[in-house]
Amino acid sequence: MEIIAHRGASAEAPENTAAAFALARRRGANAFEFDVRQTRDGALVVVHDSTLARVAGVRARVRDLTLEELRRLDVGAWFGTRFAGERVPTLEETARILDGAALHIEIKGGSGTHPGIERRVAEFVRAHGLGQRALVSSFVRESLFAARQAGGPGLRLGCLVGWETMGGAFEDCRKLGAESVHLSLRRVNPRWVEQAKRRGLAVRVYTVNEPRDLERMRRLGVDGVFSDGAGGGAWYKTG
Repeated sequence: MEIIAHRGASAEAPENTAAAFALARRRGANAFEFDVRQTRDGALVVVHDSTLARVAGVRARVRDLTLEELRRLDVGAWFGTRFAGERVPTLEETARILDGAALHIEIKGGSGTHPGIERRVAEFVRAHGLGQRALVSSFVRESLFAARQAGGPGLRLGCLVGWETMGGAFEDCRKLGAESVHLSLRRVNPRWVEQAKRRGLAVRVYTVNEPRDLERMRRLGVDGVFSDGAGGGAWYKTG
């Protein structure tokens, strides 16, 4: 079972930063999940929220800032003083830090929020030869269809499932040619895992931070879990 560092070692370092990714690597992680948004000037950056309020104390929206403006913000101090000075990394910087690792790239918002982001992500994956190492996911179905159109049949896709019906999610996976379905820990159950496997879909579950939940996922036969690295990140070595 693959154990994927969720936004890096986000239990121990500020999420989606170079510090979090580097720490997870030191802990033994070889698969990483992170979120991608787009700045006003079209740069692809790794940040979860639509605004910087939570991680930088600034209410500005990512999409309204240029890359230069965004890079001035400290996104580490909120987590702890020793992380002061951490900056929002670009997608390119993140891929460089995580060279050789499996990359789970979640597109946030889609073109409704960040016009053209799917095309830019697909082009990045292709241009950097990430084909088999990168999987693109999103909760926004329109975003996944746009990514498929931009990236062609070779782009690996995963469907993140929120509260829609599983029947609808499975049908979307079929239309997209997705390889995996990503389910919430709150909703995953043996029947859905079985149905996904019958359809040829891998099953990955978010977010798994407790030992009892990790063992339950193993018993269910899921293919991977997203974890913040609770328990000192030791799970990264036990997948």
